[in-house]
Amino acid sequence: MPCAASGSRVVDETSGDIGVAVMTKTTVLVVEDDPDIVDLIETALEEHGYNVLGTVDGDALQIAHDVHPAAILLDINMPGMDGVEVSRRLRADPVTAEIPIIVMSAQDRLRATGPLMEVNDRLPKPFGIADLYRVVERWAATHEEV
Repeated sequence: MPCAASGSRVVDETSGDIGVAVMTKTTVLVVEDDPDIVDLIETALEEHGYNVLGTVDGDALQIAHDVHPAAILLDINMPGMDGVEVSRRLRADPVTAEIPIIVMSAQDRLRATGPLMEVNDRLPKPFGIADLYRVVERWAATHEEV
């Protein structure tokens, strides 16, 4: 399911019917093997109204294909399939090819490995919450979930 929904009671002024107004949340996929970083990102982005899904390495491929998130935050250094390979496969799949990918890693790893990846943006670790908000808002706003 691409969006989480929350509802509130509304009254139709014309008919007087009571219904539920549904507000959708933009989904962001976080692909990161450090649970503390996933928790930090999840807490921060959910406070800003995002729905956040967390996963590790190659599991991201199926989730991105099924959910089609508005943006993907992708770590480079992970066990199993690394971020370089995950990004390559996401770009090769026509369903996920246009999803914005934001690569996250230490600055030296971004310099060394980042150029090998077809990504939309980079978020050097450690990053500030304001930087996280800025980069996610920029890219999530450019991509409409399907």
